[in-house]
Amino acid sequence: MDSMIRNEDEFRREAEFDRWESLRRMSPEESIALGEALLTSEMMNMAEFPDDDHPRSLAIALGIRPIAART
Repeated sequence: MDSMIRNEDEFRREAEFDRWESLRRMSPEESIALGEALLTSEMMNMAEFPDDDHPRSLAIALGIRPIAART
């Protein structure tokens, strides 16, 4: 079975388009959940806040009630 990528540039363009489309289709609540997941991930260990600004919950600030994750 031959499943090699034949045109890397086209593949990258389509993959980037698909990623942006996935983000565009998200509800505000899903977007906030994704943002908060990133903020609380290990990636934040690399972030620097020179003025001691601590990230706050956007969902809490907007008054969005927490819901269980969809499975």
